[in-house]
Amino acid sequence: MTSMRTISRRWRDESGVTVLLALFVLTLTTLILGAVYQAVTNDTQGTRLNLDQSRAFAAAQAGIAQYTYQLNQNPNYWQSCKSSGQVAVPNSTDSGSTEYYSYHPVPATTAPLNDQRCDTNNPTGTMIEGIQSAQPATFRIESTGTSNNVSRSIVAEYKQPSFLSFVYYTDYEASDPVTLGSPAPTDCAVHYNPNTTPHRPADCGSPISFVGGDSINGPMHSEDYLAIGCPTGAQGPIFGRAGYDDPVEAPGTYSTCSGSTYTVNNSAKALNTTAPSLTPPTTNGTLLTLASSGGYVYTGRTTIVLSGNSMSVTTATAGQSNTGPAVSWPANGVIYVKTASTGCPVTYSPSTANNDYPPADNNCGNVYVKGNYTQGLTIASDNDVIINGNVTTTTTTGVNGAPPTGGQLLGLVANDFVRVYHPCTGGTNGAGYMTNPYIYAAILAVNHSFIVDNYSCGAQMGTLNVYGVIAQLYRGPVGTSGGGGTGYLKNYVYDDRLAYSEPPYFLNPTSTAWYVARDTECDTYC
Repeated sequence: MTSMRTISRRWRDESGVTVLLALFVLTLTTLILGAVYQAVTNDTQGTRLNLDQSRAFAAAQAGIAQYTYQLNQNPNYWQSCKSSGQVAVPNSTDSGSTEYYSYHPVPATTAPLNDQRCDTNNPTGTMIEGIQSAQPATFRIESTGTSNNVSRSIVAEYKQPSFLSFVYYTDYEASDPVTLGSPAPTDCAVHYNPNTTPHRPADCGSPISFVGGDSINGPMHSEDYLAIGCPTGAQGPIFGRAGYDDPVEAPGTYSTCSGSTYTVNNSAKALNTTAPSLTPPTTNGTLLTLASSGGYVYTGRTTIVLSGNSMSVTTATAGQSNTGPAVSWPANGVIYVKTASTGCPVTYSPSTANNDYPPADNNCGNVYVKGNYTQGLTIASDNDVIINGNVTTTTTTGVNGAPPTGGQLLGLVANDFVRVYHPCTGGTNGAGYMTNPYIYAAILAVNHSFIVDNYSCGAQMGTLNVYGVIAQLYRGPVGTSGGGGTGYLKNYVYDDRLAYSEPPYFLNPTSTAWYVARDTECDTYC
């Protein structure tokens, strides 16, 4: 008995081990729970910070959207130098936190040193970039979004669409009435309507189609439906460049050939059917004013052969200044050729172009252009610009098709037609016609078309290579595809320099909507 009691007492003496074990387990559990709580707390804080950062960025974007809305209601809104206070983003309250935005204009880098703010008395000088350079005008605003005391800022740069933003622009994808015979129809300024029959007045001629073999290598804009003609084999026309995000803007497309296809950016990318409209000017008269003060003005038919930074100039009317074999560049880079006071005696038609060549057009505001150039220049005409030879930059002479370098840019702006010289008689190409010509220029035909003379006559002359911009009121044909074809196939390539620079005083659309060209997040004011 004594032994059993002794053993029992020993067991009772070791009962504290259980308590120690329980305390150890409790302590360990507490530590684990504490670590888990800390981890969850840190993760929650990090998640909340990320959420607030995302919401602050979205709030800053809301500020940009609100400013853009105001600007589209009133294109001159930027001139008011408006800033906003803290504005709550609608329906943004979350767990006691509300998102806010505020915006303010950013002074131009070219603003006067003593006026580093937007000034309603001088909004252009204090806000618009590019006023003192060759770059298209832009301005900037900064929008700041906040959420739960977390802030993010975005600077948005606004610009207006320009003809120079596109390698190809047309208002009407229809034949120019002047090219359809005499008397010319008067009702062709009509956009294609897929919901009506006929889709365009019958006297406006057959649709001018993009066909297999045509390449529009760059951004493109039309106010009209694009007609898609027959493919070459399996290949239809190509709009945009492979590897580029070139916009192709048009209300739609339609087929003029069974089974016709086209490719956008060499892929299945859709057209942009909601792009802002561009309204062309009605005259290039502002260029005459500029040429009269700092440039050259000629009267009657004028021939210009460019050569580096000088030119040969001959006129049909004797006694005019700034003519001869080595004329220096105009000071402001603008040349204008106007019609004589007696008027232009010829009415251009591509099918009778031979009758409009010299000397018939002596009194017309026509300018014939060819050669190579190393300085910026804009050549404008009261009537037509006729390209009668390769027009290249010195950096591309001998290697036509290569992208140009440097800052030299050429503008060709006609009130009427910009034409490619092509004499043709009895189905035979005449002396002086060009095979596979190259034209490095920004082209604008204000009231008519970019066109090839006698485009439906003679044997096909290869490919018309334009490196720059083609903008025209009506679609101008450059060849035909039936029966072996006449004229030229098209290879139009965008000059990317025109996205940020332009020929001297090149004309812009008369009314366009501002849009955000780019936006940049800034850690500090910028």
